[in-house]
Amino acid sequence: GHPVGIWWKKPFAGDITEWLQEGKNTLEVTIVNLWPNRLIGDSSLPEEHRLTKTNVVKFTPDTPLLPSGLLGPVTLSFGR
Repeated sequence: GHPVGIWWKKPFAGDITEWLQEGKNTLEVTIVNLWPNRLIGDSSLPEEHRLTKTNVVKFTPDTPLLPSGLLGPVTLSFGR
């Protein structure tokens, strides 16, 4: 139930020791999309349903999406 950080650049890692409790813990990870992919998605929507407002007209609904999201192995490292 505690936000523990935003890791938006390499190494995409952080220390959450402070929030761990003895016993069972639940970890929830939220992944966000790349900005160009959001603009590509919005370009196919009517203006009143778009999530973004921008003057960038660089993308169309046919623009290929960029690789985004959780792309590599996820690991939890435990130490003493």
